[in-house]
Amino acid sequence: MWDIHGDIVYWNRGAEEAYGYTKEQALGRKRSELLATSPPASVFMDTLLNQGNWTGELVQTMSDGRMVVVDARMVLESASDPRRLVLETNHVITERKQMEQSLRDHAEELTAADRSKDEFLAMLAHELRNPLAPLRNALQILREPAATADTVTRAQEIMGRQIQNMTRIIDDLLDVSQLTRGTIQLQRRPMKVTALVAHAVELNEGQINERGQELSISLPPDDLFVDGDAVRLEQALANLLNNASKFTHQGGHIWLHAERVPGKGGGPGEVAIRVRDDGTGMSADLVPRVFDLFMQADRSLARSQGGLGIGLTVVRRLIEAHGGSVEAASPGLGQGSEFGLRLPSISDSALHAFREAQPMEASSPKAVAQRVLVAEDNVDAAEALAVLLTLAGHEVQVTHDGLSTLTSAVTFRPQVIFLDIGMPGIDGYETARQLRRLPGLERVRLVAITGYGQDTDRLRAKEAGFDHHLTKPVEPETVLQLLAQRRASG
Repeated sequence: MWDIHGDIVYWNRGAEEAYGYTKEQALGRKRSELLATSPPASVFMDTLLNQGNWTGELVQTMSDGRMVVVDARMVLESASDPRRLVLETNHVITERKQMEQSLRDHAEELTAADRSKDEFLAMLAHELRNPLAPLRNALQILREPAATADTVTRAQEIMGRQIQNMTRIIDDLLDVSQLTRGTIQLQRRPMKVTALVAHAVELNEGQINERGQELSISLPPDDLFVDGDAVRLEQALANLLNNASKFTHQGGHIWLHAERVPGKGGGPGEVAIRVRDDGTGMSADLVPRVFDLFMQADRSLARSQGGLGIGLTVVRRLIEAHGGSVEAASPGLGQGSEFGLRLPSISDSALHAFREAQPMEASSPKAVAQRVLVAEDNVDAAEALAVLLTLAGHEVQVTHDGLSTLTSAVTFRPQVIFLDIGMPGIDGYETARQLRRLPGLERVRLVAITGYGQDTDRLRAKEAGFDHHLTKPVEPETVLQLLAQRRASG
């Protein structure tokens, strides 16, 4: 209880427990000084004097400096009392308010995430449609009788690039899914940094040359080695180069620099690779979030060049899976960007031990004509693969469902079967199990061709009896190399 001047005249045990001040410490003190109420007394005094009461929430200060939120009710005592006392009854609701704020923050995060995913799905549809127009036009060029050899070659190059673009989009989506769940498997072995850089550059050479950009590469004179999955590390570095090219204008400059960072106490240290460009740059608020999933900068150049904006997320998670780190920096919009990655280096002793353990390389097998059965319910896909194999000199038959595959396998006696998983009737897994039980087909080479490429899918295929698992779209060279290996293995 306090008088109209703010002097505290009554302070009970509840107040002692709520604020930490004893009765002796509180009595006679100014309420505003003791509790440092927010909002100030001016907010409620007019109402209190005119209406005789006021109810609302206040933030007050405890004796140890902590803040508490209270549900306050003030009542002006009898006007006949010359002291005009105010009885203030407060209930501490700090935990409730914190919970309410936490729920509001969580709801806002969910709303923002839902909005980002909706935008992402719309962008995904846009990006998957983008390659269709040049593919259709290139296909029409191939149909034109008047098309010259040079024109046909250009059309084929267009189709190859667009298919590669679509494949990269799908691969990024699958990689993000696996990396987010922690299910991606790394095939680690020592690899030379110069080879890593060369392969990453090769993957982006076409785009960089097409945009007339200059790429400057700086490598240390001595060999550097890292322990990692060659395919995944090349993918990560290639994504950084692709990102630099995409956000650098026609004729711009890209720099790639690799160096050894000494370790503490004479350890092997790290390998640092930096990719810098003089392109559009980034705003200060984007830099800390640029590796986040579904994070998109509103840059027209990005949309004109395509892409889902998840490539940097893939980079970060792949590098972190290798025990490394990534970072981003930019002086500001229009001033370029720099992305760097660091990977643990390999000690000389570990590298020597690895080399000593490697077997002698066998000679490359030669391709020999074989009987091949293509089982695929997509007629166009089956026909295209059959034509490719026939042109390579193999004898080919085609089926479009599991039952006809079993029948043809008995009469045709194939040496290799390319078997789609998602066929009508009997699926590829069950077809494989039944093929393994047919007399004379125990050693047939079964190759799964499917759009499902996660580790669980590979394991399920192996359990069904498949020897190999290929994820669509399959590179023609991969198919032909596999057939050559089939002959080499007997």
